[in-house]
Amino acid sequence: MKEQMSGRMKRMTRIYHWVLPVIFLYITAVSFFVAGIGMKLVGNTKPDVEPMEFHVYDGADIYSSLKAQMMTWEFASDFKETNHYYFAYDENLLPYIVQVHGNLPEEYLQIQSYLYDESEEEPEPVVFYGMSSRIEADIREYAIESYNEMWGEKLVTEDNFSDYFGEYYLDTTRMPASNASETISLVFSYGFLAALAGTLILVWKLNSRRFKISRITLKAWTGERLLALDRQLNRANTSSYEKEQLYLTNDYIIANAEGFDIIPYEAVARIYDTSSATGIRLMVETKDQKYHTLAMGGRKNKDGFLELISQVKRKIEDKKEELPEDILDGTYRMYPENVDPEAILQISASLDQKPSNPLFGIIGALFASLLGVGLWVLIGQVGFVAGIAGFVMLKLALSGYQKFGGSLDKKGAVICLIITAGMIIGANLLDYAVSITRGYFQYEASFETLAYVFSNFGKLMSDMDMWRGFFIDLAIGFGLSVWSAAGAIKAILNME
Repeated sequence: MKEQMSGRMKRMTRIYHWVLPVIFLYITAVSFFVAGIGMKLVGNTKPDVEPMEFHVYDGADIYSSLKAQMMTWEFASDFKETNHYYFAYDENLLPYIVQVHGNLPEEYLQIQSYLYDESEEEPEPVVFYGMSSRIEADIREYAIESYNEMWGEKLVTEDNFSDYFGEYYLDTTRMPASNASETISLVFSYGFLAALAGTLILVWKLNSRRFKISRITLKAWTGERLLALDRQLNRANTSSYEKEQLYLTNDYIIANAEGFDIIPYEAVARIYDTSSATGIRLMVETKDQKYHTLAMGGRKNKDGFLELISQVKRKIEDKKEELPEDILDGTYRMYPENVDPEAILQISASLDQKPSNPLFGIIGALFASLLGVGLWVLIGQVGFVAGIAGFVMLKLALSGYQKFGGSLDKKGAVICLIITAGMIIGANLLDYAVSITRGYFQYEASFETLAYVFSNFGKLMSDMDMWRGFFIDLAIGFGLSVWSAAGAIKAILNME
C-alpha cells in the first residue's frame, strides 16, 4: 500500500487550493456570457410598453409612433454623420422632424422618392417608432434654413417655428428599455464581475510571496524526499507549534508563516525577531543571506508570542550546538543531496540574480506603466498637470521590467526611461482625447462617439485649436516628471 502524507504536511503543501475557485469563477463568467448572448439572440428585446401617437407638444422621453406618408432628404446630421434628421409628413401633410440612424431602409426610401417624383405610385405609409426629444437650438436653425430653402420662401422663423414643428422631434435611435434588455445587461454584468474576480485572484495568488516560496520549496522536496521529511515531522521529538504552523524536527525547521519553507539547522546564521505596526515576526537569516519568516503574531497576545519566540530561539540554538563542528564550519546544503539537478537550477534562477530578458522586461514595463498613464489622465481630468504621475510611471516601469525580465540592469533601466517618456506623451494625448470625448458625450454617450473622437483626433484637435495647449501641458508635464523623479533618474544613469 502506498504511503500517504500526514494531514499536516498535506495542508502545508496544498499551494494550488485556490485554482478550483478561479476555474469556477471563469466557468461562471462564460456561462453568464453564453446565457446573455443566447437571450440577446432569441429573447424578446422589444419595449414592453405600447407606443403613443406622437405629439410635438406632449413632452420628452415618451415612447411614440408616427405614421408617415412622405419624407424629405436629410437636412442635418450629428457630428459623427451617423444619425440623420429628416422632415416627415403624415397623411394630413403635417410636417414633423425625425432622427434616423445610418442608411435608410427600402420602405423609407420609397416614401422619400414619392415626395420628389410625382410619377411614383403612392407607397404604403411607414411607421416610425422612437422616443420624443426636445428640439435643440442648432437643429432648429438647420430646420428653418432647410425648410425655407425647400419651399423657396421664408415660411418658418424663430417666432413661428413651434407652430410648424412643435417643441419635440421623434428620435428613432432610442427605445425604452425592456425587461429583457435590463435582464441581459444584468447577466453580462454578472459575467464580467465573475471574470474580473477570477483574474484578480489569479494574479494575486501567482504574485504572492507565499505562493512563490512554497513553489520553490516543493520543486526541491518532491516525492520520496517529502515523505521522508513527513516521517521526521511526525516523530515524538518534533516540537510543534500548530497555530503558527512551525515545526522543529530533528534536522530541519519547517515553517508555513509566509509559505512552505524548509531550513536545515546548519544553514541558520542567526535567529531574531522584529516588531512593526502589524505585529511581531520571528525571522531566520541563513548563511546565503536569505531571510525566512518562521512565525508571525503578537497582536492579541503579545506576552504569549514572545514566550514562543524565546522557546523557539532556545531550541534552535540547542539543535545547532548538537551539530558536528565540520558541518557548522563547512558548506551546507539547503536541500537534500540527491535533489533533482533541474530543481536546483530552477531554485537558483528564482533566488539569485540572473541576466534580464529584455523582451519580457519591456512587456512588463509597458503593462506596468499603463497604470501610471491612468493616473496621469485621472489627475489631468481634475484640472492639474499630472507631473507626479510621471514619477509613478517610471517606478512602475522599473518594477514591471524587473518582475517580467527577471532582473534590472542599466540597459533595462534606460529602456524604462525611454518607455516612460513615450508613455508621458501617450498619456497627454489620451488626456486630451478623454476631454474631447467628455464634451461630445454631452450630445451622445455611445461607443460610436468614442470611436469617432479617436479616429478623428488630429482633425478635432486642429479644429478646436488645442495643439498649442497640448504642447504647453506636455512640456510642463515633462519638467515636473523630471523634477519629481530626479533621484531615480540619477541612480539609473549611475548604474554600472
